[in-house]
Amino acid sequence: MDKKLLFEVKDIKKYFLIKKAKKEEDKVYVKAVDGLSFEIYEGETLGVIGESGCGKSTLGRNMLRLEEPTSGSIIFKGRDIVGLDKRQMLELRKEMQFIFQDPHSSMNPKLTIKDIISEPLDNFRKDMTNEQKTNYIIELLEIVGLTKDVLNRYPHEFSGGQKQRIVIARGIALNPSFVVCDESVSALDVSVQAQVINLLKNLQKKFSLTYMFISHDLRVIKHISDRIMVLYLGNIMEIAESNELFKNPKHPYTKSLINLVSSGEKVKINDKQILKGEIPSPLQISAGCPFNTRCPQAQDKCFKEKPLLEDLNETHKVACFFAN
Repeated sequence: MDKKLLFEVKDIKKYFLIKKAKKEEDKVYVKAVDGLSFEIYEGETLGVIGESGCGKSTLGRNMLRLEEPTSGSIIFKGRDIVGLDKRQMLELRKEMQFIFQDPHSSMNPKLTIKDIISEPLDNFRKDMTNEQKTNYIIELLEIVGLTKDVLNRYPHEFSGGQKQRIVIARGIALNPSFVVCDESVSALDVSVQAQVINLLKNLQKKFSLTYMFISHDLRVIKHISDRIMVLYLGNIMEIAESNELFKNPKHPYTKSLINLVSSGEKVKINDKQILKGEIPSPLQISAGCPFNTRCPQAQDKCFKEKPLLEDLNETHKVACFFAN
């Protein structure tokens, strides 16, 4: 059975103007997301990995139009959501949710847990009575591993893992089809990370959820993702199924990331490479391949031309002139 397409992203860009000028050619932009094209299929988890500043979080916010893309198309269930007005987007909000890195900052400290989880229901389920809402919230809490005893307590009374469970309960309250998880376990202890990741996977099966899971931790990404997309300075370096990416990485940047995993499962790569140097300023990106200043394989062509993201096979794409 063929996978059903949920999102089709075409040449999406997000540029931030940092220097104004009368002439367009004199303006200076940070190209946080620089022309990305990819697909997301129903029921899968697309992991998005890369160093800080690569555009992961900006992309996630663009997907839900929490930030407006500069250009491009984001086609959700056959409908381009870029350009929809606030009223039209409001109708789609219940189908898309965002789980942030810091659960505490995403909850109003003055509200009880019951009120926090009630927020999406108050906005989108006006048909529910107060009693129905309360019963439903208790059900959601039980699903994420908490009890009704927490209903009238406040966020500061909970641990980081418990707070993330509360935020997840709020995120699934409207039974969305798509959830962006932006570094959703990075602030948690390793043991708690595993619990939350397993919870997310169980919820995915139970509610047929589709995830975009953003992280800088390759071990977490490998554990939860069906496919992985590697970003660098707002560009896609490689996309492949999770197992394929780890067994047969093609881009030098992907190989370097994998070899920088300092603990956990080691992945042997024949032409082992270690990532050196700092990610360059987005204001000083050279011509050609974005990775050319740090790439151990870079040749003259890499400094003159920008490689396109091309198919190696049906499930593996890479943007490198020398991938083979």
